[in-house]
Amino acid sequence: MTHSAQSKYKLSQSETQHGKYGQHHLIRGERGSLRLWHNEQPSGADEATHSHNYETLGYVISGRAELTVDDQTIMLEAGDSYCVPSGSQHKFRILETLNAIESTTPSAF
Repeated sequence: MTHSAQSKYKLSQSETQHGKYGQHHLIRGERGSLRLWHNEQPSGADEATHSHNYETLGYVISGRAELTVDDQTIMLEAGDSYCVPSGSQHKFRILETLNAIESTTPSAF
């Protein structure tokens, strides 16, 4: 990512980039990063179970989703926070247009 000198401390909306799944990469620090899932539409089929080498902490702003982590399925709705530990098998299924913010450590981008 190439940014202006101030972007070490600030990232303007015009500088955000999108990941391969449509997420908005907001800002990256020394150890972690912040991303936004904006108006993610309901998914028809279940996403394949997968894992990452980073921890994800999230907060649902609006909408509903089903999160399965290590064979435990939980329902997420506005106001819920969630944790996906590094290396855990997980998948999301969006049930209602979703807006959520996530922090990843180490950075996911």
